[in-house]
Amino acid sequence: MTYWEKVYQEEKDGLIINLEVTQETDAPDWDFESEEEKQEVLSKINNGILLWFCARVTASKADITLAADYLGGCCYDSVESFIQDGYYADMIASVITEAKQK
Repeated sequence: MTYWEKVYQEEKDGLIINLEVTQETDAPDWDFESEEEKQEVLSKINNGILLWFCARVTASKADITLAADYLGGCCYDSVESFIQDGYYADMIASVITEAKQK
């Protein structure tokens, strides 16, 4: 069973938007320029300098989850950095659209 930790909540368009994270279990598979660069990133992840997680954004109303969107392979120095990124905004737009269709 996957444990999701709620790290951020906001209200938008009459819906409660939650951002939850869980530890990513897959290793990064990006195209690194060198083995040294890859090891540096992995070291920062292992030492907690970079966060390596899966994100879930949900939209709910009256404690009923109406929509969810997921993104794996998130690597950021903080949750706040993820929130400022365009992926988070796209996920919010997606769950709001889906929730309003229900």
